[in-house]
Amino acid sequence: MDVWEQIRLRCVRNGEPVKLVARELGISKNTVRKYIQSQSVPVTKPLDRRSAVDVHKSFIDDLLRESPSITSKRLGVLLRERVDASVSIGERALRRYVARRRAELKPREAFVRASYAPGAQAQFDFTPVQVIVAGILVTLELFVMRLSYSGRIFARASSRCDQPALFAGILEALVAFGGVPLEGVFDNAATAVARVLSGRSRDENATFRAFCGALAFPIVFAAPRKGNEKGGVEGANHYVQENFFTPIPEFDSIDQLNEQLGAFCDRDQSRIHSTHRESIAERFAREESVLRPLPNPLPRPCVVRAAHVNKFSEVVFETNRYSVPTRFAHRSALIEVYDRRLRIVVDDIAAAEHPRLSERHQNLLDPRHFVDLLSHKHRAADTALVFAGDRLPKSFAELRRQYVLSDSTRGTRAWMDVVALLKEAPVDAVDHAIRKAIALGTDDPAAIALLVRQHATPATLPPVNLEGQPDALRHLVDRVDLQAWNTSALAERAS
Repeated sequence: MDVWEQIRLRCVRNGEPVKLVARELGISKNTVRKYIQSQSVPVTKPLDRRSAVDVHKSFIDDLLRESPSITSKRLGVLLRERVDASVSIGERALRRYVARRRAELKPREAFVRASYAPGAQAQFDFTPVQVIVAGILVTLELFVMRLSYSGRIFARASSRCDQPALFAGILEALVAFGGVPLEGVFDNAATAVARVLSGRSRDENATFRAFCGALAFPIVFAAPRKGNEKGGVEGANHYVQENFFTPIPEFDSIDQLNEQLGAFCDRDQSRIHSTHRESIAERFAREESVLRPLPNPLPRPCVVRAAHVNKFSEVVFETNRYSVPTRFAHRSALIEVYDRRLRIVVDDIAAAEHPRLSERHQNLLDPRHFVDLLSHKHRAADTALVFAGDRLPKSFAELRRQYVLSDSTRGTRAWMDVVALLKEAPVDAVDHAIRKAIALGTDDPAAIALLVRQHATPATLPPVNLEGQPDALRHLVDRVDLQAWNTSALAERAS
């Protein structure tokens, strides 16, 4: 309409050249001539420019209402499967339409900024992280607890995120904070929740409830798929990952990792709180005084499982086998499972304690547990699994080979006499004694036992009576230096 009016005014009324008007208006000369000759207003005919997306809009909207997270690529596949196999919709056009309609059908949720009183709440959660431990890239579970008022954090890494790891994280965090908040916020993990009921009701795991009850630490569970209800710890998780685990760090052990994590959390207290413009240390100083004191004694961060000691003096837990002394074979037992270790109790006696294996279908057999049995069944020592591989230093295998070569009948019995020293001394002490005895030209079990006792502390080992011992043992006894007991020293002591 505007173009038609200008052409009529300039060309018909004012007589301006067609070429000039066409150039200034950016249209063709034929269009100018057509509008000069036309006495009526030009009417634009509506064109049907509906795209393939508009044609199938109702079908797409129904799918978006049913599955709001469905992708545009999947929508295109369903259109061809359920509506028309020949339909052709551009991927970009479909993606734009889906993004716009998803926002209209399900607008993004608005949130309310929360304010917390000192000591009112702590949030905690697990998240996976990658670390190089002893030269191997592994995925660990990072436990983080954050105090909602001050923003102080505690972080701890574990091989798993089961109940012992959860209990260890909660207990160590509260000890680091020096007290217990009024409540904790956690998600609906199976380690804590047996069943999610309607609303905010939860059927809590009995072991988790007992542990938190012993700490007088009530737990509030976030709504499913509502990470904003524990947004503080979600943000703390990302903060620790970005500032400690990026790039992927290297450690000799998980213990070293946790030691440096603790130092990182301590240094983090100097950081300025993003909302309140105070340092975390300043806010924690106000919060620490109102935290409730920790109970005394503290609950043990473990779970207890019933087990049975089999005929091989082993207890099976999570497909792994752990040894106990052979005198407990065929007995019922309890396993106290901690995050990094487990203890086997038989009739209120702590029968054995082992590091907890992280893989499956492994054996952790302690040679000391089988000494009594193999002392009687010494021939079985040749094929015993407990002595296979590298469970004992190489010096033990070399000594056994030497005994068998010298006396095939009694060699294994003599070797078991040396292995029996593990009941009273650590492996490295016996290993040192074996190598020293061989260097001195003897492999006598009595000589090796003497060398073990010489390097042991008197408080843990009984004195050795050399009366009646062979002369070959006497030259192994360290000589006493009498120079310190000269006359001047004795006179000084007497005065």
